[in-house]
Formats: sequence, C-alpha cells, structure tokens
Amino acid sequence: MREKRAMATMEDIARETGLSTMTVSRALSNKGYVSERSRKLILAAAKKFDYQVNMLARQLSSNRTYLLGIIIPFEGLLGTYYLGQVLQGMQQTLSGSGYHLALFDSGSEDFNDGTKCANLCRQRRVDGLAVVAPGQDDRFPLTFANLKMPLVVIGSLFRQRTINCVDVDNLGTASEVTEYLVHLGHTRIGFLRGPVQLRNASEREQGFRKTLAAHKVPVVEKWILQGDYETRKAFHVALELLSKEDRPTAIFAANDLMAYGVLDAARMLGLNVPEDLSVAGFDDLAGSAEFVPSLTTVAQPMKRLGQVAAKHLLDMLNSKDSRPAALHEKLPARMVIRASTAPPSAKFRMATLTSMGQPRVRFN
Repeated sequence: MREKRAMATMEDIARETGLSTMTVSRALSNKGYVSERSRKLILAAAKKFDYQVNMLARQLSSNRTYLLGIIIPFEGLLGTYYLGQVLQGMQQTLSGSGYHLALFDSGSEDFNDGTKCANLCRQRRVDGLAVVAPGQDDRFPLTFANLKMPLVVIGSLFRQRTINCVDVDNLGTASEVTEYLVHLGHTRIGFLRGPVQLRNASEREQGFRKTLAAHKVPVVEKWILQGDYETRKAFHVALELLSKEDRPTAIFAANDLMAYGVLDAARMLGLNVPEDLSVAGFDDLAGSAEFVPSLTTVAQPMKRLGQVAAKHLLDMLNSKDSRPAALHEKLPARMVIRASTAPPSAKFRMATLTSMGQPRVRFN
C-alpha cells in the first residue's frame, strides 16, 4: 500500500528556498514586505510541495474570513466578457494571498438599504469589497466607505475622495472615437448608448456630444438610440434607423456588443461596411478583430482594472498603522482602427440635414 505523504510545512519551504521561516510566513500570509524575487521562489516551492494553508486556523487567529465580496448587477453584467476579464485580473493578483471571491447581486440584495450594509460589515461576512459598474443612483458605495469597509469601485469614478475607484477615461476615449469619425469626413453620425443608469454609458455619450459640438457638427437626436449594451436590442433599433432615407453615414456604438448588432442590421439591409456605413464600438472584445469587417473600437484594459483593484484591497487589508493613499485612477484605453470605418462615399459627402436649409439627399 502506498504510504501517505506528510503534509508540507513552512519549514519545508524555508529549507527548499534557503529563506527564513519568517519570510516564508510573510509571503504566504501576504503580510509585511517580501521582495518580488523571494515571493516567486516561495510560491513556486509551495506549489511544488502542494502546501495547503490551514484556513480555519488562519481565520481564527486573524479574525478574518479571507473572503472579498464582489458586488455586481447580475442582470446585464453576469457572464459578460468584461466581468470575466476583471475577475481574472483580481484572481491573478490575489493568487497566493489566501483570499477568495464571493459574488453578491446588487439588484437582489438591495444594498441601498443602509441597514443591510451595516449588517454585512458587522457580521464580517467579507473582509473587503469590490463594486463593479454601480449605477448612477446607487448609494451603497458611499455607505460602505463611511462604515470603514475596505472598498474599491471598478468601472466608475466617484467625486468623493473617500471612495477608492479605478476606471478608464470613458469620456475622453469616446471623444477620440468621435473625433476620428469627424476627421474621416463624417458629418452624419449616429450613436447607440448604454443603460441610462450606468455612469460609463453616460460619460461615453457626453464625449460623443461634446466632440460633435466642438466641431460644429449637428447632433441629430433621432439618431441617438437606446441599445442598453445588448446586441439584439441594438440590431432592432439600427434596423429601423438604417431602413430610412434620412440616415447617418457612421454609427458609434458605446460597446462592441451593440456594434455587432449594427453590423448585422447593415448586412441584412444590403449596406456595405464601411463603404455605405462606418461602424465603431468600445471594449475590443475577443471577437472584434475576427468580425467581418473587423471592428474599429476602443481597447479597455479590463484585466488590469481587476489587478489594480485587488492590489489596493490587499494594501488596505495588510496595512497596520495607516491606510494607503486613496485610489482615484484612470487607466489608459487605446483606440484600435480596423476595417469597419472609412471616409463616407462620394455620393454621401454633400449630404446635409433638412434643418440646415439644404435639400434632403436620398440614400440608396
């Protein structure tokens, strides 16, 4: 009969790496300073020996659960590429720390009830929280911050300095996309917006409107449509818009999923992209480069958002004397120009709006 291998100890890892047991303990508990080189050696040895932390003993001795709560709106976000990348980034940073993630639905839990927030903190069900893409009317991030719960908001920037947050520059990058379409020669530009309750959707629409205004390009309200970040809904509203004689020569969709719906609608109507219609998105999802035509879009550092948030949570949880400086960070996003955008074709270049006193141009 095969002899059962004894459980590895921190002393085994110390002997393997040539480091002190104290250094091994700091690295495995993610407490105190350990150089990056030593940390990698220790984690590699722990994996080799299949070292298992006694989580029950650790929880009792530290009065921690080693759980981090992730508060998200399940409806609309659960299962998305964006959330998957953010969580993957968090898991990468938390690897070796002993911390695990627990999901909470902001819709069903009703965290805007301050009593529920207080109970979650008092019962210590989690040691810290990350709130992903909160709505504009959600009050609970501020409530948790006031209750001194370690907290980071991902995908939305708050004015209050007491709330740690990380996001991309939605307004600035949406302005860049709109600027690019204008520079291509488009003056008839439509926009598909995301859910009205989301801050990033509002910021992207603001970027679009402000840039058109800066270039004195008319904002045509009937070409600004609600797509709610959904492919199916975007397809239906785009199909109706593009069926009309008076239609835009370019559409900026505030996320890639809606851009896919626009491309499908154009294809169904026999419109060629980008010859008859330019289409741009936002996110750079995994399939956007393979779409036909490949989609001009904005590459968001989604995984990096999760990494930055997780690191700040660990810093807050592991700081003994004073908390780290507040996190208010905008990560750079970059525009990716592909085959779905081009200058408007010659037959559309002289097209102007009836409201400007010029004859309406008929579109084929």
